Amino acid sequence: MIAVERDGLDRLVVTVESEPGPMGCRLCGVIAHGHGRVDVRLVDAPAFGRPVRIVWRKRRWVCPEPACEVNSFVEQDEQVAAPRGVLTARACRWAFGQIRREYARVNGIRRQLGTGWRTVWDSIKPLLQAAAEDEARFAGVAVLGVDEHVWHHVSTKPIEDGGRGPKELTGMVDLTRDVNGHTRARLLDLVPGRLGQAYKTWLTERGEDFKAGVKIATLDPFHGYKNAIDDQLDDARAVLDAFHVVKVRHEALCVRMEVRDLHRLVVAAAGLKLRAA
Repeated sequence: MIAVERDGLDRLVVTVESEPGPMGCRLCGVIAHGHGRVDVRLVDAPAFGRPVRIVWRKRRWVCPEPACEVNSFVEQDEQVAAPRGVLTARACRWAFGQIRREYARVNGIRRQLGTGWRTVWDSIKPLLQAAAEDEARFAGVAVLGVDEHVWHHVSTKPIEDGGRGPKELTGMVDLTRDVNGHTRARLLDLVPGRLGQAYKTWLTERGEDFKAGVKIATLDPFHGYKNAIDDQLDDARAVLDAFHVVKVRHEALCVRMEVRDLHRLVVAAAGLKLRAA
């Protein structure tokens, strides 16, 4: 790091460069000649409540080998940023963590970084795809939850045609308790559709080892999901999830007390309690 300053947009600008040293041509291996530096601006993770910009003074080299197809090349370090990347590797990790742990939206992340939506999405999409393809998240699931989810209320055309894809999804959640007795509540997967067949197909794709580890399967009052559990999770105990237990209880009270909404139910129940006292 050779300089830190604040620009006119109240962003922190950090200028960095690597120490000089020998460098071999990336194609032929011949020791290259230094040919100055080129400034590359990168978006870094925010600090002290401000967006941060990194000015990386990359070294440029020229290959002296006449037969080599490489004339010149610049310094690359994927620990700092991917080749031709706009966000630093640290900013990508920060954005990924905001989505995964803080449930942040891309639009909120781009505001904190002080950059565009497309810039953020193009940078973190490979990380999200790699996480989605990582089967390790399915290990150790003993309590499995399932519920439908309405993703949006607009066009169901394919994303490449300007739509937002499937409207209704089925979501699977890991509800296993950790060593401290706390529920993990980790989203495992989302698949298009909210039919029992969608859940059944997903369970089939997980394999026998995964299904054998599931001891409790929670669900909402939907017969299709129950059929999938009976078909695929022979050894698991199917139970209604806590949310729907409370929901059904409140709906039953509404019917019995002839109250149409839950807010009035609370008021009516409080009135009965006061009168009973």
